[in-house]
Amino acid sequence: MRGENALCLCCSIPCLLTLFIWMGLSLQNYKPNCYIEDFYVPALNKHINSTATTAANFIFFDLKLQNVMEDNDGHKKTAHRRDVVLTHGVNWDDAFAAVLNGSKVVFRVDLAGKVKLKRFFSYSRTKALVVGADVEVDGSGNKVRRKAIKLKSGRSGKPKLQLEAGGSFISSF
Repeated sequence: MRGENALCLCCSIPCLLTLFIWMGLSLQNYKPNCYIEDFYVPALNKHINSTATTAANFIFFDLKLQNVMEDNDGHKKTAHRRDVVLTHGVNWDDAFAAVLNGSKVVFRVDLAGKVKLKRFFSYSRTKALVVGADVEVDGSGNKVRRKAIKLKSGRSGKPKLQLEAGGSFISSF
């Protein structure tokens, strides 16, 4: 009888240890990956022959959010958020002159928001999500990179202009 208890204890300790390690790993906080899929600035499109082009003070963008939590029903699912941002105080004449010369204009895109993670049958506390990236725009008004641009944590400097659109922040240098 005493040998059975020792055997049971020897088997239960590794099982409990494995269970605690699995639970600890599954409770890690994985924030979604964020990408800029499309970015269009009509004021920098030099192919549109109109003086109203530089007066078009708005930016179109498509933000892709990808779930990376492995122990979640929505693993690898994506969501897109498309929006238009109205700009104020941007010197579009200088930016348009730069793209006419063949240069590129760099915009800083920052996203700040809050994320709740679903774990098993409940939600975690709200976690801050602050990511950003630089987006180069050419004379077509579109972003230069064909692939999606991943927004990463950390900032590369203070923006000169910051625009807000429903929880997403867009800023340009």
